[in-house]
Amino acid sequence: MNTTQAKEISIEKVLQNLGCEPTKSNENESWYLSPFRIEKSASFKLNRKINRWFDHGEQKGGNVIDFVIEKFGFNVTEALSYLEKFDSFFSFQKQVFETPVKEQNNENHIEKIIQIKHLALIQYLKSRGITKFQTESNLKEVYYTINDKKYFAIGFENKSGGFEIRSKYAKICLGKKDITIISNKSQILRIFEGFFDYLSFIQIRDNKKVEQSDYLILNSAALITKNLSVLENYQTIELYLDNDTTGNKYTEIIKESFKNSVDCSSLFNGYKDFNEWFCTNNFRSR
Repeated sequence: MNTTQAKEISIEKVLQNLGCEPTKSNENESWYLSPFRIEKSASFKLNRKINRWFDHGEQKGGNVIDFVIEKFGFNVTEALSYLEKFDSFFSFQKQVFETPVKEQNNENHIEKIIQIKHLALIQYLKSRGITKFQTESNLKEVYYTINDKKYFAIGFENKSGGFEIRSKYAKICLGKKDITIISNKSQILRIFEGFFDYLSFIQIRDNKKVEQSDYLILNSAALITKNLSVLENYQTIELYLDNDTTGNKYTEIIKESFKNSVDCSSLFNGYKDFNEWFCTNNFRSR
């Protein structure tokens, strides 16, 4: 574990492991009796929103590594070693999967689905340029188990109830692989390969005052051939598929079948996909 990974571990969970419970809490903060000394009035404040602590009695504060060093007198290496035990559930784990989890075993793997609130997941979304996500009903915080190990990640739901799972270390599908359709009762349909491309478009749509539309997120470009019927009732179809061999192939298939379709990939020419273009030209420049 390195310091960047360790800082994603929830201080609240470390405190719980030490038997510390808050004396009062609100939406963003909790107060504790100091874990560094005996006291009667709580002077240790935890800001859960930014995952930082401050002890008013000691006039010290910081991140989770700073806390462990202060509590136990560890050096940085010892602190990282101590925090490793929280990694299996409360932090990201490196996950290497060449194929999605089989659909029939899905119920054995997804444990909990909630609204996105974990700091590490919010930070991951921000690293992909996404800050507007609270109103996306298909976007969830998903807790799941693979081979008896517990993980959590961003989950994007498809129309069959499966989830595209993404984190810094995970790129898998839980459940059946399928498309996602977002309907706004429009005669315009915009098609994206991945949900981060879609989220990137939504991120700038309001600022650019772009007309609302329906959205088709393929979650796999190959799924378009099984779902061409979805495109039949639209007056205009805008294609934002990846700038690669696969994306170009399916763009041409759609253009041949639907004369009202427009290839919009020139917008992010020179970049692999819409999200890469968005991060480079919008998010990182701000």
